[in-house]
Amino acid sequence: MYRVIYQGVDTLDVAFQGALPMETLDHLEEAKTAAEVMQGDTYGAPFQFNPGGRVFFVKSHGKKGGYRYTLTDNPTGAIFSVKRDTRINEWNIFASARAAGLLSRTYVGMKQHIVDCLEDMGAVILGASVNRIDYAVDIATPRFDLDMANFVAPRRAKVGCHFSTDTDLDDLGDKAAAERGAPVGSVMRGGRFESVTVGKMPGRQVILYDKLKAAKDQQTDYWFAAWGLDPDDLGTQVWRVEIRAGRDALERHTPAAHTRTYETVEAVLPGFLGKALEEIRYVTGRAEVSNVTRAAVHPLWDLAQSAAKALPQPTEPCIPASHVLELMRKKRLAMAQAQAFGNLNNVLLYEGLGPDDILARYVELAAEQAEGYLERLGKVEHRKKLDVGETRLGCFLGGKL
Repeated sequence: MYRVIYQGVDTLDVAFQGALPMETLDHLEEAKTAAEVMQGDTYGAPFQFNPGGRVFFVKSHGKKGGYRYTLTDNPTGAIFSVKRDTRINEWNIFASARAAGLLSRTYVGMKQHIVDCLEDMGAVILGASVNRIDYAVDIATPRFDLDMANFVAPRRAKVGCHFSTDTDLDDLGDKAAAERGAPVGSVMRGGRFESVTVGKMPGRQVILYDKLKAAKDQQTDYWFAAWGLDPDDLGTQVWRVEIRAGRDALERHTPAAHTRTYETVEAVLPGFLGKALEEIRYVTGRAEVSNVTRAAVHPLWDLAQSAAKALPQPTEPCIPASHVLELMRKKRLAMAQAQAFGNLNNVLLYEGLGPDDILARYVELAAEQAEGYLERLGKVEHRKKLDVGETRLGCFLGGKL
């Protein structure tokens, strides 16, 4: 009735001890200024550290903690935040890898991708310290009804319903809402629980939520390809058990003689996950026992516990980055077409044309609008816009990953 269809690291945040040269920081400042001028642009200003090298996109904002610059490479890459500081003994660089990249590159592959990006930047790196690592287990089932009352958690965990985020940058490197909420929280819609969260970052969090609905709401179609599921299959649910280890939680579980290096965190992670899913449990028949510690662990949770103990390290991603980007390209193409022709319809209506006239002469009218646009803009400016667009969409057009 329950089966694991995916498991792996879902978020990785790492601070790096090191710096970029001042000349490079000056160029980043220019790119940041250019991004500020491009108000409303979701990509940022394109930037190359080396001619012909990897294209990054510099945002108009930084990141809390003194990071003046934020830049991304592509949707399956990472978010980089940089301080305007050239002292290589300081922790001046921060990298954050999110779900799409870790899914399509694997945890090991993402670590190497971050190294490759830092080399492209010309960064001098002395050390790395893991600030956060999330591990996810996705479980398919014909039916599961989430009940907040079935959670057993340490006494210090209090109940409170809230919507919350736990990072100041979203998956595109843009600003998100600040973290808020009680140690235990839930999200409910239409009389049905969609998620329950126990704990608070930057400590330890355990979350159980409807991942299939989240994938549909966020239009992340690549998850269905990774799961091997049809998005229109109404007979299957996907629930995710996600364990998050923030900086404070990692500090408590890392031996005092060590820092939060990759090697140290990887060594303590299995024990951390096992303890988290043992101390925080989803049970069945809780109302039937006087002592909640005797309540039986729910089969879904039991499967998540077993999966977390295994911790397989795949050498190949279940879906490659090129496939993820192709699925994103198709989705964005459909959205761009809908927006383009929707805007064209509005333009023609604004010009006073009626629906019948528009339908009868649509192709002709579209051509007239294109000719008028080109005449007003000029071929030189049009070419500049196309060149910028090609740069921004390069990763979807066979560019460097």
